[in-house]
Amino acid sequence: MAAVRVLADHPEVDARLAEFGVTRQALLEVVRGVVAARADAIADDPASAEGLLAYIYGTRYVRQLFRAIGWVNYRENNVESVKHPDSPLKVVYQSVDLAADKLHKPQAVSGKGSGADRIIAVGQAGLFPEEEMSAVRDQGLAELRTGVWFFCVSVQGDDVRAELSLPSGISGGNFEGFIERIFILGGGEWPADAILDSDRPDGIEFEPAVLRR
Repeated sequence: MAAVRVLADHPEVDARLAEFGVTRQALLEVVRGVVAARADAIADDPASAEGLLAYIYGTRYVRQLFRAIGWVNYRENNVESVKHPDSPLKVVYQSVDLAADKLHKPQAVSGKGSGADRIIAVGQAGLFPEEEMSAVRDQGLAELRTGVWFFCVSVQGDDVRAELSLPSGISGGNFEGFIERIFILGGGEWPADAILDSDRPDGIEFEPAVLRR
């Protein structure tokens, strides 16, 4: 299934993120922390070190960002997330092969297991009946305040990208498609010198935003 809605222009991205109570700049700081964490891996580490550090710090920073506005840590079916206090809205960190590309649907680097399949199936099940999908394409998703969203980050050398997206389901161990994709960082928007040698993940700070209910 093609994405129902793709938001890439910064003004519309900012407006959509306001529904979550966060800003694009705050999410860019999460990306910056993930890139810095990956850079801490050295040749003597296991081959999976970069990916593991990205997952650990990506999850940490996503949680810190949303907990600053009142969300709570959440864990279900071995899937780590952060949850809105008053609705079934959740956000999960995910490293992907390529984010923020209109011609490519991001795929989880390590694949998705049955736990993610279950929480997505439950979280997205009540969003739209299949027969209403075509209408949703036209009317937009401004009122959508539920579901399991994934903050997807891809790092390929100096090509760093990110998006906050709502998958439609899991098929064959990975994302089948997306209902909505919010591009946070597109191709060519990441400066090569953004990460300094002195930067370390623990130094990241977030400015709390006002929780919108």
